[in-house]
Amino acid sequence: MDISRLSESAQRQILAKIGQQKQSKYRNQKATRRMPNGTIRTFDSQKEARRYDELVLLLKAGKISDLRLQQTFTLQEGYISASGDVVRALTYKADFYYTKGGKSIVEDVKGGDTLPPPIEAGASCSITPAG
Repeated sequence: MDISRLSESAQRQILAKIGQQKQSKYRNQKATRRMPNGTIRTFDSQKEARRYDELVLLLKAGKISDLRLQQTFTLQEGYISASGDVVRALTYKADFYYTKGGKSIVEDVKGGDTLPPPIEAGASCSITPAG
């Protein structure tokens, strides 16, 4: 069947059905790195993988400590309201967490022009590592 005669929407549906890989939302390319324990880790973007490489060098140089990847923080505990509604916990998963100069640093790698500075834990809100 020649799908070129179909609408764009129909073409996308057919290609998705036959296993054509969907392009990521931000058009980033995944990257892999070998971890110190020998396992292979896939990062969501080349930029995130490069930042990991930088942080590993800082860790080896003793400039930072306690490097963690994909650290989950609980921003609000889950609870049951007075009316009986279950409210799930509100969590946030950071790309990187580490300690530098006695301060806890939480980082998310962003692309484009939206490059916020690292978040210092406790600077604007109280966050607690989950689990």
